[in-house]
Amino acid sequence: MASWRDRLRSLHERVFGRAGVPPSSSEPDVSAASEDERPGVTEPPVPAQAAPVVAEKAPVSRARARTGKAPTAAKTQGKSAVVASNVIPPQSVPKARPLAINLGIDFGTSFTKVCFRDLGSEVSGTVAAGKGGKEALVPSIVAIGSDGRLFLGDSVSGKRSTVIVPYLKMRLAGGPIGERLPTFEGIDLNKAESVGALAAWFLATVIHRSQQWLAVHEADRLKNRGAAWSANVGVPVEHYDSQALATFEEVLGVAWLWVKDDQVPETLQQALSSYGATQQRLVAEVTDFHAVPEIAAAVQSFVMSREAVPGIYVYFDVGGGTVDGVAFNYLNFRGERRINFYSGKIEPLGVSAIGTALSKGVTGEIDAVALEKLLKSCAPSTLTEFVQRIRRLVGYVIMTARQKDGRNWQEDAFQSADYERKFIGKLSSSRMRPLIVFMGGGGSNSAWYRQSIESTYKAFQHHNAGVPPYKLVEVPRPKDFIVPKGGADEFVRYAIAYGLSFPFGEGPDIGLPSQFGEAEKPRQWTPPGAFDYANSKDYC
Repeated sequence: MASWRDRLRSLHERVFGRAGVPPSSSEPDVSAASEDERPGVTEPPVPAQAAPVVAEKAPVSRARARTGKAPTAAKTQGKSAVVASNVIPPQSVPKARPLAINLGIDFGTSFTKVCFRDLGSEVSGTVAAGKGGKEALVPSIVAIGSDGRLFLGDSVSGKRSTVIVPYLKMRLAGGPIGERLPTFEGIDLNKAESVGALAAWFLATVIHRSQQWLAVHEADRLKNRGAAWSANVGVPVEHYDSQALATFEEVLGVAWLWVKDDQVPETLQQALSSYGATQQRLVAEVTDFHAVPEIAAAVQSFVMSREAVPGIYVYFDVGGGTVDGVAFNYLNFRGERRINFYSGKIEPLGVSAIGTALSKGVTGEIDAVALEKLLKSCAPSTLTEFVQRIRRLVGYVIMTARQKDGRNWQEDAFQSADYERKFIGKLSSSRMRPLIVFMGGGGSNSAWYRQSIESTYKAFQHHNAGVPPYKLVEVPRPKDFIVPKGGADEFVRYAIAYGLSFPFGEGPDIGLPSQFGEAEKPRQWTPPGAFDYANSKDYC
C-alpha cells in the first residue's frame, strides 16, 4: 500500500508537474516537508535516496510550471516549506485600471483654453495645447493650405497657406465677425456646412493635442492606467438659449467621433465629406462631448464654495473678440444649487475686435496693454461710441434681469436689530448692499473696460431704477486648481475652462433666460369706491 508521501507526490506531479518536465511525465516530483509539518507520522522517514531532494524553489503558478523554469520557494522560520500560490491563468491578468479624465474646452472667439480634471483625485489643471506643447492659448483659427490641408493658427508659419478662417465660434453661431470669407476651389467657406466642418476639425485637433500633452506631461498620473475621456465645450448663454445650440451639438458630436475613431481629416475636402457621413451616425451614437453655458462654468468655483450667498449676480467675460454678459439668480435649497439666468447678451467688443477697428488694419497681436494705448490716441468721438456700446450692453443685461426678478435689489447692508431708521425715503447708495459684478477673461484687467462698466450706473441712472451700486470683483481661485507655471495671477483666463472641466451634470441646475418672463408688477392701492376712469367710456 502506497504511503501518504507517495500519494502526495503523485498528486503534486499531476497538478504542477516536475520542474523542467511536463505534468504527464512519469518522473517523480517530490517536495520535502519539514519535520514539524508531518501530521501523525507512524513510520520512519523515507530515505534520501528513495525520495530525491527537489529544487529549493517550488512552482508559483501553473503558467510558470509549464515554461520549464525553476519554481520559486518560500521558507518559514528558517525551515523550508512548500508554498502553493494562487493560480492565475494568463487570460485572467488584470487590465490597467481606467482613469476618468474630463477636458474643459473654453472655445473662445480669439483664443481657446483647455483644462483637464482627474476625477479620481478631484483636481483640475491647465493643458498647454498651444504651439509645441508650451503655450496654453490656442488661436481659434483654421488655416487652409494651397493643397487643401488644414492647420491650426499657431502652425501656419513656414507653411504656404492661402486662406485664414478666424472667429470660428461666432461664425458657427450665425453672427460672423470680420470680412466675408473667399471661395476655395469652388467651396464657399461662408456656408453653414463649411463652417461646421472647419469648427469640428478645430475642436477635434485641440482634443487630440490635449490628449498627447497629458500623455507626456502627466505621465505619472496615467502610469499603469487607461484614460477614459470625456469633454465639455463652452457656449455663450445667448446662443445656448437659441436654435444655434443644435448646431453646436452637431459639431461637437462629429468632432468627438473623429477623435474616438482616430480619423481626424487632413484636408478641407476630406473634412466636408467625412462631416456628412459622420453626421448621420449621431442619431445612434452616444458622444461624451457636451455643450455647457460658458458663464455657468465660469462661476463654478464660486457657487460650489461655502462662501457663496444666494442672490443676484452679474458676470462679464471680456475676451479677445467679444464681451459676454449675463445676470443670474443663485439659489441654494439645502445644498441643491441652481442658477437661473435672467438675461444674456454677447457683443463683438472684445480686446482684439476694438483694437483691430482702431488700428485700421495694422498687423500684430493686440492685448489689453496695446488696446489702452490705442484708446488714448483715438478720436474722442470714437472713444465715446465704444464706451456707449459697452454701457448699452451692461444696461441691457442688468435691467432685463431687474424686470424679470421683480424684487427690490436695494437692500440695507447695515440693517440690524440695533439699528432703527429715523427717516422715510430711498436708501442712500452708501448704505446699500452692492450688486456683485464678476469680471473674467483676458481683458478683465483692462482699466478701460472696468471704468466703462462702472460708469453705466451713473450714466443710465440705475439708482432710480432700483439697482444698487456695482462692485467689480474677480471669481475666487479654487483650491483644487493646479496653478500653471508663471500663471499665478491668471486664473481669470482659465475660469471658464476650469468650470468646464467638471463632468457634464455635476454642476448646478440651470434655468435659461427664455424660461423667465417679466415679473408681474404689484397692483397699486386704490381707495374703496374709487372709480376707474381709464376703463370708462364716454357716452354721447
